[in-house]
Amino acid sequence: MDLWKVIHVRVPLFIEFNGRNVLVIGGGAVGTRRAVKFLLAGANVRVLSLEFSNELIHYAEQGKLELINGDAHDLELLRRNIEWADLVVIATNDSVINERVRKTARELRKLFNDATNAEETEVVVPFEGEINGIRIAITTEGLSGVIARRTLDKVMNFLREDEELMNMARVWYAVKSRLKETVSDVRTRLSLYMELDNDEKFNELARRGLVDEALNYVMNKALSSG
Repeated sequence: MDLWKVIHVRVPLFIEFNGRNVLVIGGGAVGTRRAVKFLLAGANVRVLSLEFSNELIHYAEQGKLELINGDAHDLELLRRNIEWADLVVIATNDSVINERVRKTARELRKLFNDATNAEETEVVVPFEGEINGIRIAITTEGLSGVIARRTLDKVMNFLREDEELMNMARVWYAVKSRLKETVSDVRTRLSLYMELDNDEKFNELARRGLVDEALNYVMNKALSSG
């Protein structure tokens, strides 16, 4: 039997949450982590629960998020808050509440992240890391959080040890930034990117991390190509 049999076909995306509404059901440790994660991403966060962690209370006292002291068994209260949300996070240990939230979210066509059930969730919140602008997101979709974390650590360590790749990341960031300032036509820029990808002289400069030399080379090429 294949351990990694595909049950769901989920599309991996990075989504801008600045200004979006996120409702978290549950004010414990898991709900707190999810609430803070989306808060730091710029979302408008509400937490619905009968009890809240000290960290959530602290953020609420600063006016950074909203706490709704209420019972999620109250269907009217639950529905009203789910209607407000763009994303619903389920983070309680009450299976009746969790099923009710999933059902209501589906009825209202709201995406939900079920932190308690990897098979039922619609949105997966992965383990993530970043180095030199390269963002890595890892999930095993419920197989094991331990394995997901260890996988992320291995990938991040590999990137840190690959000096040439890190040099290339810095050079490409500088080049793309400069070309966006000087070449207005998107198709022209994309053509240049593809050309540079196969340009051995540019790649040698990039591997060595020679940002200024690479920029001069690219700008001369851009000017000569019209």
